[in-house]
Amino acid sequence: MAKKTMKRASTAGAIKRDLGIPVVVLALLLAVPCQAQGLFGQGAKRVSVIAGAGRSFDEDYLILGVGFGYYVIDGLELGLNWQSWLGGDPSINQLTPEVTYVFRNRTNFDPYLGALYRRTFISGFDDLSAWGGRAGVNISTGVGSWIGIGAVFLQYLDCSDRIYSECSTVYPEFSFAFSF
Repeated sequence: MAKKTMKRASTAGAIKRDLGIPVVVLALLLAVPCQAQGLFGQGAKRVSVIAGAGRSFDEDYLILGVGFGYYVIDGLELGLNWQSWLGGDPSINQLTPEVTYVFRNRTNFDPYLGALYRRTFISGFDDLSAWGGRAGVNISTGVGSWIGIGAVFLQYLDCSDRIYSECSTVYPEFSFAFSF
């Protein structure tokens, strides 16, 4: 079966979160530290449940996903996330390996900086690859919990401006996390 061309996507822009709709990205991060170094210490683990909204192909989507991370050294997390975009046509799934560094300090504000690669699988169309980065701050809200506020930048590698109206995007990210 031949793949469809992406002409239908020409007015939709690249796969992105629509900032015109209130973007509610809730990431419930269950950080399970293995050692006494804390949430971002070597050996700490993260499990994420992701919910949000996005728009592509002139369709609104509900975004659901899961993620896993492991701190290989203090502050440095290697992670892998999966997202499914539901409720629109075509179906969209994303796989995102990432590396994030949390700059730990003695205040309640821990800045973070990360790099990521994203592979987007679109039913009936060619897959898309993107690279990007994220930056923000984790704010301590109590013993073993924090709120994360930041932004993500993505640049699609195999994006054509003849097919897509945009080949890059920036969107906010919000998270609440705790450990037990």
